[in-house]
Amino acid sequence: MRAEIAVTREFWNSVRLHAGIGYVTPNDEPEGRGEAIRKARQAGLESARKRRLAWHRQQRHTQPIQDPDDVV
Repeated sequence: MRAEIAVTREFWNSVRLHAGIGYVTPNDEPEGRGEAIRKARQAGLESARKRRLAWHRQQRHTQPIQDPDDVV
């Protein structure tokens, strides 16, 4: 039983991300990594958003516009 509890505690505190503390593990907070992880995640999300917008803008201008009357 103690071995199972130890495995569960290790998973819970060092692997599983917790929503209540910003999707970091409980071990990240006291070791000072929590804020850095959240900032890096936010920067990554912003970078992905900018790439996605650029891709959609580029696709919008390269594809021909079809009119309903353009049926062949």
